[in-house]
Order: sequence, then C-alpha cells, then structure tokens
Amino acid sequence: MIAGMNDEEIKEHHDTEKEIKQKVSELAKMIKESKHCVIHTGAGISTSAGIPDFRGPNGVWTCRDQKRALPRGKRFKEWRPTYCHMAIVELLNQGLIKHLVSQNVDGLHVRSGIPLEKISELHGNTHKEYCSKCGKEYFRLFETRNAYSVTDHRTGRKCDICGGMLFDSIINFGENLPKNALDKAFKESTKSDLCIVFGSSMRVSPANSLPVIPVKQKKGKLVLVNYQKTPIDKHCTMIIHSATDLVMELLMNELDIKVPDWEEKLTEIIEEQEQELKKKSEEKSKEKPKEKPKEKSKDKSKDKSKDKSKEKPKDKSKEKSKEKPKEKPKEKSKEKSKEKEKK
Repeated sequence: MIAGMNDEEIKEHHDTEKEIKQKVSELAKMIKESKHCVIHTGAGISTSAGIPDFRGPNGVWTCRDQKRALPRGKRFKEWRPTYCHMAIVELLNQGLIKHLVSQNVDGLHVRSGIPLEKISELHGNTHKEYCSKCGKEYFRLFETRNAYSVTDHRTGRKCDICGGMLFDSIINFGENLPKNALDKAFKESTKSDLCIVFGSSMRVSPANSLPVIPVKQKKGKLVLVNYQKTPIDKHCTMIIHSATDLVMELLMNELDIKVPDWEEKLTEIIEEQEQELKKKSEEKSKEKPKEKPKEKSKDKSKDKSKDKSKEKPKDKSKEKSKEKPKEKPKEKSKEKSKEKEKK
C-alpha cells in the first residue's frame, strides 16, 4: 500500500474530450435546476497553483512511501488562486451554489474572495490563527504555523484584545476538527440537493462522508471531478475524470459566466478602496468652511479665564482659613495666665 492506496487506486484516468464536454453540459443543467448546491474541494484544485497534492502519482505521500524525492512546489509567496478558485467565487456571487466545504489548508479560497460565512475549512487555514482564551481570529499574509512539534500549535504571538496565546488553525491527523466548521458543513450538506466534489480522493474522514449525505437521504445528486477512483464512486450520479480547471472553464462557458483573473480582481478591489477614500476626502474638504466649533473653543478658553478670576477671592478665603490655626497659641497663653492667677 502506498499513501494508503493500491496501484489501481493511485492510477489516473482520463475521459475523452467529447466525454468531458457532454458531462459538463449535463452538470450545468443540474446546477441550474438545483436549489441548494454545495461544492467540496480537495488538494487537486491547487495543483495548478504550484502546490503538490498528497495521493496523486507524484503526490507528497506517494513519493515518500515509494522513497522518491518529494515534489517541489512553488514557494509560499508565489501561491495564487487558480481559475477553479475564482470560478467558485462567481458561482457563489450568482447564487448558483450556497456553500463551500474545503479540506485544503492553503488559504487560497479565502484569498480568492470567498466570504467567511460561506466556507467551512475543515482542516484549518495556514493564514489563520486564533486566541486560545477569547477565540478572536486573525488572518495573516504569512504562514502562521512555526512550531517544530506536530502537537504544538502555539505561534508565539499574543491576542491584541485579551493577551491570550495565539494558536495556528491547522488540523493534523488524530486531532479534532473545528466544531463550528464541521457543524456548518454537515448542516449545508444535509440541506443540499446537489453536491459537487472537485479534486479530492475522498480518503479522509469525516470529510468524505459529507457529500454522500444527499444521496443516502435519496433527495439529491453527487458529481465527482477527479483523476483517480475514490471510495464514494458507487454513490456518484456522474464522474468526470479530468483536470478541475478544464472542467470548471467549460462549465462557466455553459453557464455564460465570466471569471476574472485573481490579479484583475485584486486591482478592482484596490480601485474601489481608492474611490471610497477619495469620496471621504472630498466630503471632508466640503465640511472644512464650517469652523464654528473652533470659535466656541476660544470662547470656552475666555470663560475659563473669567472663571479663574472669579475663583481668586476663594483662594484668599482659603489663605485666611489656613492662617486661623496660628491663633491657637494665643489661647494657650491665656490659659497659662489663668493658671498663674489661680496659684
């Protein structure tokens, strides 16, 4: 067994161009008819971003078990959301899918623009760390995990709010999945009438049980896009053995949806932010002539000076009150004279 799979399971299968087009056309119809579609993603959608998968013929675990050199992917700073990532964002924007469940930890879904409430990251996010005390989450532009021990999730940083220790969000084998993400994924999968799996060998539990729920409940369909055979093949309504980017590109053409490049999307966001800043600055410049509050502050300073002048007599009275104790010795002298007279 290699990477927990036999030779037949590791082997990749390729549909013909004609088969792919026919299947994608059917998939487009399913999506249009669906009322609650949920997409599930695995490492296969990030291979075109230069991130190696795990169980493919040249995957990390496959090479490790075969004692081959591990695949070299792109550096972390070079990772960019793929066409498939960006297409999922547009499908969400169009309302054609309702939720995304991902096993990936590369953080590319969030970087592509997926709203946090629309995604369940079952195995964590390399960009995310959270406070162990108050639960506050932080999204970084760098990899948050830096511990040497597998079981050590401390990042060495502290919470800005409560000062608690920050932990990375990566889930390793044997560790519990984040409850909120798992509950949300289960709820959305249960409501689904169509689940589509992109780029996953479906070998990890409980993630592999979620897209099967609609089929087992006999109220939905399941479509799988993956090169390899999987344990859930018997539950699938349709299987497409092809690259995720190719399938998604054909699908978006069928649905007549334009998918922006990530760099283009990023520049659009920056331009929108710049326009907002310009509007705010223009609004502030229009409000500048209204400088009445400043005059009031001057009046207040005058009033304060007046108040101080009024307070001067009070200071004299205080001085007098302070001088009163000095008269006590006189009383003592009187008492002494009285004592002399008695004698």
